[in-house]
Amino acid sequence: MSLLDAIASEDRAAIAAALKATRDVNELGPGRTTPLIEAARRGLDDVVAQLLAAGAEPSWRDDEQETALLKAAANGYPRVVALLSPHATDDERDLARSFLAAFGQSHAPEYQYDPSSLHQKAVEVAARAANFVGHDDPLKRLERQERSQELKKRK
Repeated sequence: MSLLDAIASEDRAAIAAALKATRDVNELGPGRTTPLIEAARRGLDDVVAQLLAAGAEPSWRDDEQETALLKAAANGYPRVVALLSPHATDDERDLARSFLAAFGQSHAPEYQYDPSSLHQKAVEVAARAANFVGHDDPLKRLERQERSQELKKRK
């Protein structure tokens, strides 16, 4: 049984055997997923810890351009997020915290959900992406929309 299959079964004995037998803890599965991404998506914190200790790559991105950290956060697993956060970028940690806070999975002060700051962060990330691919700057577009809304309110 492959490591990915063992993780899909969530059978801890099978996972331990597959982990011991595997040559590559970063084997790719469908959608360019890895055992670490699958374990994180399923909330298997003990397996995530074992995979990290075995050398699994936490910064790998699947076909959806998501890392194990983002999969764990999007599925509401704060213990897995805590394990993976030290291996992530600041932007990924912020996004993971926002996911957890939005889903009510965390009550720590640094996880407070602030819609305006989350919106601003999303606009900033979109602006960087737009500049990279040569599209109109979302910040300028947002300013135009806000001015337009102000004009409508005045009328």
